Amino acid sequence: MSSAELNARDMAQDRPVRDAGGALTQREAQIAGLVSQGLPNKAVAERLGVREGTVKIHLHHIYRKLHVTNRTGLMLATTARAPLKRP
Repeated sequence: MSSAELNARDMAQDRPVRDAGGALTQREAQIAGLVSQGLPNKAVAERLGVREGTVKIHLHHIYRKLHVTNRTGLMLATTARAPLKRP
């Protein structure tokens, strides 16, 4: 299977997490979570069984949707959106 076919397959598996405009797909949410844990793109790709280039494309979409420009902004955005756990 070619790189383009693999990327198309990966993108076709995405489903919206919520209906609002700019919502992250399930795959984008997975990637955002793993990146927010500090994993590099290569490790994220290996864990999800996709190519590193696919992770980079998803990150570009995630950054645009969350209005952030880098991994630090992504971490802050995902932390701010996460529900608080009560002791």
